Amino acid sequence: MSVKEGDLLVVRSHSKPDLPRRWWLVAGALLCFPSLLHADAAKPLHGAWGVQTEHLSETVEPGDDFYRFVNEGWIDSTRIPPDRNFLSEPWVAQLGIYRDVEAIMADILAAPRGAAGSAERRLQDLHRSYIDADRIEMLGVDPIREGLDRIARIESHDQVARFMADPMASSVFHLVVKPPVDMQGGYVLSLEQYRVTGLGLPAQAYYKSGEAPYPDHRTAYRDYIADSFDAAGLDGGQIHAERVLELETRFANVMWDFARLRDAGAAFELIATSDLGDRAPGFPWSAYLDAKGLGDLERVNFGIGAIVDSAALFREVPVESWKSYLAFHWINNHADFLPDRFGERRHSFYAQRLFGVAERASRGERATELIQGQLGWDVGSLYVARHFPESSNRKVLEIGEYVRRAFREQLLETEWMDDLTRREALAKADAIIFEMAEPKVRTDLAELRTQPGDLVGNIRRIREANWAADRTRIGQPISRWGDWNMYPHRVGLGFHQQYNKIFITAGALLPPFFDPDADMAVNFGSIGSTIGHEFGHSLDDQGSKFDSRGALRDWWTPASRAAYEERTRRLIEQFGAYEALPGVTLKSDQMIGEIVGDLTGALIGRRAYDLYLQDHPEEAGIVLDGFTGPQRYWLALVQKTRMVASEEALRSMARQASQPPPPFSVNGVLTNLEDWYRDFGVGADSSLYRPVHDRNPLWERAGANGPSNGKNTEN
Repeated sequence: MSVKEGDLLVVRSHSKPDLPRRWWLVAGALLCFPSLLHADAAKPLHGAWGVQTEHLSETVEPGDDFYRFVNEGWIDSTRIPPDRNFLSEPWVAQLGIYRDVEAIMADILAAPRGAAGSAERRLQDLHRSYIDADRIEMLGVDPIREGLDRIARIESHDQVARFMADPMASSVFHLVVKPPVDMQGGYVLSLEQYRVTGLGLPAQAYYKSGEAPYPDHRTAYRDYIADSFDAAGLDGGQIHAERVLELETRFANVMWDFARLRDAGAAFELIATSDLGDRAPGFPWSAYLDAKGLGDLERVNFGIGAIVDSAALFREVPVESWKSYLAFHWINNHADFLPDRFGERRHSFYAQRLFGVAERASRGERATELIQGQLGWDVGSLYVARHFPESSNRKVLEIGEYVRRAFREQLLETEWMDDLTRREALAKADAIIFEMAEPKVRTDLAELRTQPGDLVGNIRRIREANWAADRTRIGQPISRWGDWNMYPHRVGLGFHQQYNKIFITAGALLPPFFDPDADMAVNFGSIGSTIGHEFGHSLDDQGSKFDSRGALRDWWTPASRAAYEERTRRLIEQFGAYEALPGVTLKSDQMIGEIVGDLTGALIGRRAYDLYLQDHPEEAGIVLDGFTGPQRYWLALVQKTRMVASEEALRSMARQASQPPPPFSVNGVLTNLEDWYRDFGVGADSSLYRPVHDRNPLWERAGANGPSNGKNTEN
């Protein structure tokens, strides 16, 4: 039962409610409507209507720090788990899903061994092969000995490249199966290289920067490499470590940075495979592709990354250095599957030193994480079958269509976009499809065979099976369904540029993103704004380069593109001034896609809620705990972003991530949006106030930001 305006004696519609008074309001509602004490309706997970109002600040005003106003109690009372370096509201939901997965696994492990080819057998065997620590200790390094022996016998660059084709080895190139640029014909093989492809440190700055703490991290990395050789019983650890660090530093200095890698126009160029040697001389492409089972491949996409420079550098590096590199990464890639001394060393360097994670998770927790990482489609399918109701699908799709309508209306009113560009943008918005809970098409692992006592062999066979399934897609007809980059039981959404598709995992259809029992304003503020975020990606600086069919095509007029780029430039300047830590500003140029997504999501999610109220006028006057529907929208939007993080995590987010961390992802966005100012009565006397001429709502029509003094009259 909802409490509507007029049921209570006191209603406040624009400013922060008086917190002590709120509890009198609730008490009055219960006295007037005693049936609320015995309501049969299910309750939302968060609070009485979807937001945990007990966490609202009693001292911070909405216009001074809206992120803290909504989340202060949660921030102050939340502690980062010792096996993590940050904790966010989405991760709280994810950890809850992990507990559900553990219950599923407990049932599977208690049952007889599943039939050959079944998901149950695969999960049973992989779990048991990892949890059997005594057997792993007994085997020592024997499971990786054959690979180390193969590396020791390498005598040429061709043999180095062939070894890089092993699914457990590291390589300086990626092979990805994807649609071609024009979305015609079948899938193609794409040759790609990312920021740290094949490198052992998490970002280029770790190799290149002279600022603290990077030089000390490099020293620790060198020691970790040497220790890895010692632990494996191999001589010359220090010599190998010097070679590996020198080699990786050279590659880090030629690899593209994140901002350059985001350029969609650099990602597609189909060439004859026989021309690879001319286009990128130095790397033995034929040997590498033949070892990957692609010896007869006719065409390859010459994709993103420093492919030419890296191929040349590959030939310059001596074979002996490559052997040190391959041996270290062979050990490191298997570290978590070997005796505990390897996993402990790896955790000590990567988790503790680089990211400030105090403790290593228990073996049981690591087993669950391994299962989810290696057999995520099996886990996700079982999770959806047990926990995901079809009714949630329908309700979220309804919200998604309101968001589509709002996005169309926003585009129609965007005065800086001319009619030719607008027509194409509207066609693209209309053509976006939704794929919910789990992909309609996924990799079939029925032929995969696993064993309960062969951990390393199981991991290898899983990777081989996944690559074989990918390889068979080359040349097959393109389908817009499937092809997710996250598992159904993970908390996440995504926009696929070439499929012009928004996909939403089952994990993202839980609080804080969606709660079927929550107030609709809350659901529009959570899942509605999140879907709006993905609509934003359809027209962000990269998504806007793809048309309604997903083909890479320049469909913008020069005038509209220039107007758009001027607005994104201003956003880059705004967010680039924010400091995650003293002196550590955000790399906003590489974050601009997510900034556009956040801004678009907040803007059109709010408009979608208005459209919903037009169709449901009986809900327009509802006030809950003193909050109007529009105010509840903003509270829910911000509740889902709350996070606590270590300094190491914040530094990494600021410099390497594609998403601004909170509070900037909240306060930085909302200060551009007139609806937020109006809904909370935020004026020029507030700390977050941004003068109208400085606001950048991106899609709003010119002059839509209200009166020049930023003040608004109440409705």
